[in-house]
Amino acid sequence: MILTLGFSTLGNGPETILVLHDWFSDQTSYDSIRPYLNTGLYKFVFIDLRGYGKSKSIYGACTLEEAAKDIVTIADNLGVDKFHLVGHSMGGQIVQYIPIEAPGRVKSIAAICPVPACGTPIPDDVLEHLTTVAKGDMAHGKAIVDFMTQNRYHNWFSERKTLHWFSCSTPQARIAYLRMFCETDISALVKGIDIPTLVVCGDYDAAAYSFQRIEQTILKDFKNTQTVCLPSGHYPMEECPIILAATLDRFWGNINLRN
Repeated sequence: MILTLGFSTLGNGPETILVLHDWFSDQTSYDSIRPYLNTGLYKFVFIDLRGYGKSKSIYGACTLEEAAKDIVTIADNLGVDKFHLVGHSMGGQIVQYIPIEAPGRVKSIAAICPVPACGTPIPDDVLEHLTTVAKGDMAHGKAIVDFMTQNRYHNWFSERKTLHWFSCSTPQARIAYLRMFCETDISALVKGIDIPTLVVCGDYDAAAYSFQRIEQTILKDFKNTQTVCLPSGHYPMEECPIILAATLDRFWGNINLRN
C-alpha cells in the first residue's frame, strides 16, 4: 500500500485545492479561515506533512522532494488529475517545487508568506540556535513568533502557538524541515514557470519574507505572478482570516473565468 499523509477535507466543489502548513504548526493553523472558504466551488484538502499533526507518526527525511512526492500521492489517491496549491511559509517553498514533480498538473499556486525557491540561507550560528529551539526551547520559540509578527499581540498568542508547535510535531521533523528550507535552493529548476501564482505578503512580517525580498526572488522566478500585501505578520490565516479568504477567492475566481 502506498503511504498517504494524514489530511482532512472541506467542501465538495469541482476544483481541488491542496493546502500545506508552515514550520510552526500543522493543518490546524488554517482553522480560523475555514468558515470563510468557498466550499461550493472548491474542495479543500488540508495536509499534514511528515512528523506533523495527523502524520506525526510518519517518519521521513523531510526533504522538499519527499514532501512533493507525498502531496502528489494524495492527489493520485483522491483521483484528482489537476489541482490548485496553497502553501504557507515552508509549505510555500514546497508548492513551488510540486510543478517540477508533477508537470502539467498544477493549475495555480498561492504562496502565503513563502520561503522563496532559493531558500532562506542563514549563518551557521543562527542555524544552530534555531535547531536548539526546535528541540523544545519554549522561551525562544515564543520569541520567534513575536519577531515574525513585530510584537503586535499579547503574550498568550506566542505562547499558544509555541505550545501547539511542540505538541503537534516531532523534534526530528522540526529540525529536518528547518534544514530543508534554509539549505535547499530550487530557483534554477523553477525559473520561467508560468503557472498563475499569487504571493501573499504580510505588512508586519520579518524582513526575510517582505515584499522587497519577494521582488528579488519569486517574482523573478515565476513568470505569471501577482502579489498582495495584507495587514498581517507571518500568519495571515490566523491574524486576518476573512481578508485572506477573500484574497484567495478572488485569485481563484479570476483563473476560473479565464479557463
